[in-house]
Amino acid sequence: MIGKHFCVASLLCILSTCLTADKVSILQAQELSREGQRRKAVHDYLFDTFAEGRKTEYVGQGHDRGLKSLNVLEQVSEIGDGDELLLPAGAEQIAGLFRHFGFHGEGLDRIKEVRVFPFSPDKAPPRSVQVKDFYRVQMPSLPLTDKPFERMKIRFVMKDAQSVCRIDDLVFYAQKQIPPDFDTIPYRDLGSEFPREQVVIDVDTQHELSISGTTDLQRTKWFRIHETPGVVHESFEKWANDRNFGPGRGAFKFNPALTRGWKKGAKTLQERADKPGAADFSFFDSYDAGERQRRALPAWQKTPFALCFNDWPEFMSVPLKGRGTPRVEHFDDAAELAAAYVADQIADGGSTAAWWEVKNESSVASEWAHHGNKDVDGWGLLADFHNRVADAVHEQSPTTQVGGPSSAYMQVQVNDFGLYKQQARFIEETRGRLDFFSHHFYENALTLGAHQRRGEGYSNYLLGRYEAILDMLRADMHRVDNVLPILITETGSLQNGREPSDNWLRLHAWNAYLTKSMQRPDQIDLFVPFIFLHMSWNPLSGDAAFTPKADRDRHVDIDDFDPTTIANYFELWRDFDGQRLPVSFDRDWLDVVAIHDGNRISLAVTNMGGRQIAVDLSGVAARLSVKEATQTRLNYHRGEVVFEPEHSVDATAIPVDVNETTIIRLNLQQPLAPTGTLRLDRWYASRTAVASQGKFAEFQIGVPNVKSIQSAKLIIGIHRRGGLTQPLTARINGKRLTVNTGDSNEFSEFFAPMDLEIPANILRDENEIIIEAQSGATITSVQLVTLIE
Repeated sequence: MIGKHFCVASLLCILSTCLTADKVSILQAQELSREGQRRKAVHDYLFDTFAEGRKTEYVGQGHDRGLKSLNVLEQVSEIGDGDELLLPAGAEQIAGLFRHFGFHGEGLDRIKEVRVFPFSPDKAPPRSVQVKDFYRVQMPSLPLTDKPFERMKIRFVMKDAQSVCRIDDLVFYAQKQIPPDFDTIPYRDLGSEFPREQVVIDVDTQHELSISGTTDLQRTKWFRIHETPGVVHESFEKWANDRNFGPGRGAFKFNPALTRGWKKGAKTLQERADKPGAADFSFFDSYDAGERQRRALPAWQKTPFALCFNDWPEFMSVPLKGRGTPRVEHFDDAAELAAAYVADQIADGGSTAAWWEVKNESSVASEWAHHGNKDVDGWGLLADFHNRVADAVHEQSPTTQVGGPSSAYMQVQVNDFGLYKQQARFIEETRGRLDFFSHHFYENALTLGAHQRRGEGYSNYLLGRYEAILDMLRADMHRVDNVLPILITETGSLQNGREPSDNWLRLHAWNAYLTKSMQRPDQIDLFVPFIFLHMSWNPLSGDAAFTPKADRDRHVDIDDFDPTTIANYFELWRDFDGQRLPVSFDRDWLDVVAIHDGNRISLAVTNMGGRQIAVDLSGVAARLSVKEATQTRLNYHRGEVVFEPEHSVDATAIPVDVNETTIIRLNLQQPLAPTGTLRLDRWYASRTAVASQGKFAEFQIGVPNVKSIQSAKLIIGIHRRGGLTQPLTARINGKRLTVNTGDSNEFSEFFAPMDLEIPANILRDENEIIIEAQSGATITSVQLVTLIE
């Protein structure tokens, strides 16, 4: 969040240091890690050798231009069940740079799955697209090894052993286009060429902070994982539970969960003979939907969690597209199937998920096929289907909460905020039917060093967009009187791989999203990072806390697995809990959550800025006669992700590196007993996504009990391509104020909230706020945040 945080003295200090520092030391601090050197060699091989003479697709302009796809193989082949396609030598070296591979041809809808040698010979990687003339799957996770990989080949498994298809090519696809110039940022200690900048943080120890009626952190909202009870062995659940983590969210795919027999002689869900497109519910007479709940750790059986419906059976779905998107004429049949499963789960297992999402990532056409049909209203149909599923489930289980749209790709500003307008429609058209809204946020590789990239096409969410988007959605809920909780049911990294930079990217994303989300307990009811205990379908995934031990063939309980770097996420946060405390500081791109448990004060600090900092808590420490300050770190340093267990530090200079989230504690000699409570409230204007065109834009915000307000802030969400290069002003009930825009002029595309402290005595029951922003800017939302004792 941007505020008045510019320090001339710090800048002069930095310039002086840069001019006098030993050049060799600076180079050593910034040299590429060994991983970076290896990856540069692969990158150079891709562009200088492998891609030469092959068909390529480049997208983007300027700094954002890069390789999006590469035709690895172009040859027509007839493929039958069990046939293999051998890729050119060298494909195995560059595979890790790409997120997906796919092929064009004919009859590709006949393929059941593919196996990828040498990376995933026994497991089929997830499929993302399958139609008659195109098939695309996710690139498997690559094993960590210093040995050269064997030559890459694809083995085909057909739905029918007698079927054949035609393959015309094989193409590698990048998640984010790969720049021709190697990106060194992920492989350096960012900001280490500059001295640390001091940041003073003060904690109000006389008051606790109340948000949404409680001062409690509500740990169970935040410390979840992408697991549901009974999916993994109980020993894994116990390991997580011992670290105070619980089940968060999972996906339930009707196809293949109910349509494929997983045990010998097991019945499968069938289409009704008398009603084509509807499911025969007699299947549930013998199906045991409660097996997983019953075998879960007792503590996990009692913990509310989320599940998401997906992949409805083929007999009621749009063929091939949209991951089992129900056909419009079978919306009611699909809703009744969802309700029948929930009822059967309760009957067999005694309970069901507390929250059910209707369709995974249904904001995009690859998951909701109707978005890709220009002859229908995809978003209107999506709202209608959600309403029908909610009605059906509520009829069977009134207390079960149903919601969505489990959004992917939350770049709501695209097409002149066209995507946001569809989200706003969804909020309005599901009013009174749904119980929550849910969304996913993911970071690509360019989130590392985000602040350094701000002028070069930065497009992720953690540098302000996440908060700005949540504010837009919340403001619109108030506009249509449909204020519901938000569930963040997936968040993390889009990057493949298990190298240190890959692990650092996902850990940074999980930690930063967590710290930002914990500040919004009045809006968010559940936060689930995309982290698994282990993944049987993708054992070497970088998103797993454990991977199978290589010295055994059978892997059942936790002793058969090795912890990964990712397991340190649990250690960093294992006992972060307590009552909230107000906190203040004067620094851009910094997030802080402060709590206490009576005996110690704990702070979670996330540094999204471009400089390493030294946190100064000496004022708090002196005021409370603190006997010791400690820190727990999970950080990237000299090419490795390093976990440092709790250790003593100097309270005047606690190190926090670029992109780091750290836990700092002040151990108290006397129990802390705050005597008062400050209540935080947010008050939103109903107008959102207002284009300024350089003119005044008016907003109205009602605020009750204004005489009791102790302090207040005006928060303005702003979007503008090219950044903000002119002043931003606001008039509140006639009083003119200028917003400090910080470094927003340095962004190629700025999208973040800006805050301004305002005198509490200028507020009224009804407040007129007039904002003047330069032409090309969009005022995305406006709110007042107040504190009342």
